[in-house]
Amino acid sequence: MMHTAIRHSIGILLLAAPMTGLAQGEAPPTRGSHPIDLKADSCMEEGEWHTPAMLDCAADAYDDWQAEVERLASRLSGRLGGEARDALALAQQQWALARDADFAFIAAYYADLQHAEEGYADDETREMIGDTPWPLAEQLRRNAVLEDRAYQLQRYLDGLEELPGRSSLPR
Repeated sequence: MMHTAIRHSIGILLLAAPMTGLAQGEAPPTRGSHPIDLKADSCMEEGEWHTPAMLDCAADAYDDWQAEVERLASRLSGRLGGEARDALALAQQQWALARDADFAFIAAYYADLQHAEEGYADDETREMIGDTPWPLAEQLRRNAVLEDRAYQLQRYLDGLEELPGRSSLPR
């Protein structure tokens, strides 16, 4: 029952995804079908949907999403003129501050949820409780913050590619 609930939650959280390495003219993947999502889902299946294995998969996906944000920001920056490039650099700096604030909130939020579930459990009691979904849920929420930014950046890139004369710019 708990694993079904976790799978359902993961499915919902994984339904937010950007594009990576698309061939020109190829349709972008829909949310949940991004290669990072597919890799994470496959990893979780291999771990038989056990929380510790899923947490490792989610942590790997976090690294992949971070790299995707950096890749897309760099790609977008390379396609923009000077003023827009400077504005993007400032937006990325401000987004990083907002991201860090979101991450701090997410950590505190899930700490509260875990505390509410476990109460003031000591280490021995916590060990007896076993798997708890909160660290995984926290990691997936952090991933979603990165994923959302990657989608934003991808939409800007897509907008540039729709303009006449922009499709010949380097990917």
